[in-house]
This record gives sequence, structure tokens and C-alpha cells, in this order.
Amino acid sequence: MKPYYLSILLIIICSCRKNSPPKDNSNKKNYQAGLRLKHITWEQELKEAEKDHEIYDIVELSKDTIILLRHSIGIELSTNGGKTWQWLGKKIFRLDDLTVDNKGIWWGLERWKGIHEPSYCIMDRSFDRGKTWDRFIFHPLLFFPYHIYSKPHEQLAITNFGDNKVFSLSGSDPQHNWRCIKQLPEKDLLAEISIENYFVSRDNDNNKLYVKRKSGKVDTLMSFTNAYNIYYIEKTKNKIYVAGTTPDGINSYFGYIVNEHMLKNWIVPGGDVNMIKTQMGHIFLTCATGAYLFKNNQLIQIF
Repeated sequence: MKPYYLSILLIIICSCRKNSPPKDNSNKKNYQAGLRLKHITWEQELKEAEKDHEIYDIVELSKDTIILLRHSIGIELSTNGGKTWQWLGKKIFRLDDLTVDNKGIWWGLERWKGIHEPSYCIMDRSFDRGKTWDRFIFHPLLFFPYHIYSKPHEQLAITNFGDNKVFSLSGSDPQHNWRCIKQLPEKDLLAEISIENYFVSRDNDNNKLYVKRKSGKVDTLMSFTNAYNIYYIEKTKNKIYVAGTTPDGINSYFGYIVNEHMLKNWIVPGGDVNMIKTQMGHIFLTCATGAYLFKNNQLIQIF
């Protein structure tokens, strides 16, 4: 690294240590600020975090191995399909993204795009399945890994904030060995929530599900009357899954559709919903009250 880049990086580090709705980092900042105002130790922060059952995201590595990204401090690991959990990464505040690459190395990403505060980006690496971590701090004005682009068991790739380019890690040094492999198109934030030929229009306050037939005709299939907004839609074969918020703004909504007919829907306690379809085709829901797996036509809480 050139001397002047290193100097800038040291200044930044010293000054600031540290469709769907985008994952909101504001909760992360508010949580950190609240803990700082309390002037508590890291051990006390861990006790506070232990009470926090909110899950931010999920990664399924196999039929038995599941990783949950906690809202506050570290991750949860299950090696028996979600029956029991182990809290790891207790020295990391929170990971915004996580994957395991094609060499079995675990990679986590901590990021913050500053508005009134400086931006920061930290990449965490583990060679022992999340027990210990190495940390790499980036200067966001030079290179800003913002999302992990690669899927589990693939070579690590990230998207760079600002130019929407995809970079692949071509060596062992995550602070230098990046190679640009793709330019992604700009996302339309007002685009419809869609999967294949099914979509929920953002312009419709009543959250209707539409389908565009091969003839070009658009049919209205149903209204999600128990939802305020639909943010996620996924599909497996003849089954469609939707998730969003409830009218009270407190809880989450999940719906299950088979052969274009609503089969069942749930009101899930807690907000900040996220729905994930894994590489294995499983549907998970995460929110303020934990993590849920859709299995055998039931939404089962696994954490």
C-alpha cells in the first residue's frame, strides 16, 4: 500500500472506529450509540446482546449447517439443522453479510455508509469455522466492499459501493488481491417486486399479486389484505412465497401460494422482516423475534 494511502487509512481508523427494502444499518448504529451512551464494558454489551433475539440474515451451507447473523454481536451456528445453536464471533459487533468460499474459509462483512458519520468497512476472515477471526479494515474512499456477491462454496466476490462493479478475490490478501470481473446494471429502486412472470406492484397500496401470461395479458390473482407492504417474493415450482409488513407496522407478514391460489398466511411477531431462499431451495424468514423455517406447510421457529 502506498504511504499516502496508508496515512489516510490511519487517520480514518483513529477518527471513527469503528424487491425489497434494503437492509437497514441504522438499527446497528442506533444500537452502538445506545451502548456508548451507557458507558458499559464489552462484557456488559454481551449480556445486553444475549437478550436480543433478532436475526438479520441467514446462510445455509448444507442440510445440517445453518448460520444466523445476529442483530447484535456475532453469529449463531447450528450443525444439526437448527435444533441447537452455538454463539460465535463474540468479538465482532455484527456481520452484515457472510459466506463460506470454495476453500472453506468463512468471510464476514461489516459496513456502514455514513450520512452524518464517516463510512467504514471491515472484512472478517475465519479459518476455523467462526471460532476466531482476522480483521481487515478498508478505506471506503479507495475501495468499499459493500455486499458479498458470491454464493456459498464459490470463490469470494463482492460488489464495490458506488460503481456497482463485482470484484473477485484472486489471491490470499483481501486488502490487495481483487480483480474486477463484472459490471452490474443500476437497480431501479421503484421496480416491481417480481419473480419470473409474477409481480407485486409498488404503485398499488392494496398489495395485489399479478401474473403476466405468455399472451401478454396480465391477470390479477389476489390481494394481500393482511399485509401493509410486500417486500419479498420467491418461487419454487408451483409455489410462491411473499413476505412483508403488517398494517400495524409492528409485526411481519408471510404468505404461501400454491397453483396461483392463496393457501395460508401468517402474522409473525416482530418487524424488520427478511425472507431468504437458499441454494438448497429452502425458505427462511428472519425478523425481530428470531428465525423461522417453512417446512411441511408450516412456519417453524428454529431460533
